[in-house]
Amino acid sequence: MAQIRIRLDPWPAEYESSFQIEEFKEEASAKIDTEVEGIGWRAVEAREFDRPKQIFFIDGVRRIDARIIVDDKSGNIIRGLFGCIGVGAVRVELNAATFEEIRIKRYLVVGSGISPEAEALRIGNTDVVFESYSVPENSPIAPVAGLQNLMRTEEAALAEALAKESACIFADGPLTYFSGVKQIAIGVIKRLVEPYLSATQFNLVRLLRTGQRTPLFVITKAKYDRFSWYLRVGTPRLMDHDVAGVLRLEMRSGVGVARAVELANMSASCLPAFVGEWFRDPRSPQNLLPIGALEQELRHRMGDALSVRRAIEAKLFSVSKS
Repeated sequence: MAQIRIRLDPWPAEYESSFQIEEFKEEASAKIDTEVEGIGWRAVEAREFDRPKQIFFIDGVRRIDARIIVDDKSGNIIRGLFGCIGVGAVRVELNAATFEEIRIKRYLVVGSGISPEAEALRIGNTDVVFESYSVPENSPIAPVAGLQNLMRTEEAALAEALAKESACIFADGPLTYFSGVKQIAIGVIKRLVEPYLSATQFNLVRLLRTGQRTPLFVITKAKYDRFSWYLRVGTPRLMDHDVAGVLRLEMRSGVGVARAVELANMSASCLPAFVGEWFRDPRSPQNLLPIGALEQELRHRMGDALSVRRAIEAKLFSVSKS
């Protein structure tokens, strides 16, 4: 029997794996150009780079407070939810970091194209309103997808607004919801779902050392073209799999090759400095310190989940009695 070696996926079991690539093919699944940087397919060393005076990290979180079934007298099962999204930024300037532009919004999301009235609830001494939002589909996951879309749209709007005052924006996740083809924001993808590269090319990703990146490659697929690169921001522990500590970054191709190379080099130079310790953040090193801190702050500002749930139940109970 051939010997096997078991490697640890370091993210805790309550999170989906950071490494979700199912298989590698000898040919990439999308149209990929790996020669755009013109340096051959080799690791690019981190170089000294003056960190921008001001950096923004953008992220959002969502929470489902209650799932519901809506009765419109048709006999159909119409699904929905009460949910909350939080979006904000961390501004890093020199050695100081501050929370900026924290936005908390609550929604009543309903499927089948139904638009219910907004719901106002009393939670403690505070009145909160769940804005109405309709999604056309009625599958069990449609309301959750609607809430996710609201969060991603809000993230993109915030990043595009902050880009006017900063030359360096790191947005957590892909740039699918960004409208500007020349947008300078860099998407930071910590959960790897698709390799984009062939099996042979992806071997370079496994061998990267901290601060090293792959050359740029162009992804021509779906809604937009983008430059992308893999970057190792932290060294995996001996028992971790060999892609732990690797991020994929992307930016819209409209910025041009020269600007993309400059920002890729900058990311390799500065992002490893924002890596936390695994015993403080179980998704470290991929979940960068400013992002982890922002997620905690957003969840705190959403309010106590149990209190919100009880207010929803009280509201629905009072309506049922009438």
